[in-house]
Amino acid sequence: MEPQYLGNTDLLTLHKVGFLASRKVNPTSVIPTINWANKVSHDPNVAIVSGFQSTLEREVLDIALKGTCGIIYVLNRSLYRQIPLNLRPAFDSNRILFISLTSKKTTRPSAINANIRNHYITNIADELTFASVNEVSSLHQLIQIDKFTLLL
Repeated sequence: MEPQYLGNTDLLTLHKVGFLASRKVNPTSVIPTINWANKVSHDPNVAIVSGFQSTLEREVLDIALKGTCGIIYVLNRSLYRQIPLNLRPAFDSNRILFISLTSKKTTRPSAINANIRNHYITNIADELTFASVNEVSSLHQLIQIDKFTLLL
């Protein structure tokens, strides 16, 4: 399926840093992840690419929204009909791009679509940062990619 876009597609020309984190968070990865997000979020030449679905990914999103970086939000569902209120300021200031890889009828996230989304993120990112990935996580196979950094 061809990606569908909503927002500033110029963000795709920035240096794209993919960020993925497991649903189950290792407590030792939280502080390094927050420190990393605070640093990256203040670089207007960078776009953080993520699904922002896990708890730690949502924390990174909250930090990025307070910064100046671009945000590329790859959804595990169809595009929003209405932009969520917390994302509206970033949307209105052209700092966010939503991408959907599913049909327009897909309104609920699924494990299959999450896997497709995560592979898409690894493909478009110039570099990858992973946090809190354990051996049973679906993300574990993705850390074999050369362009990654693991934050505990």
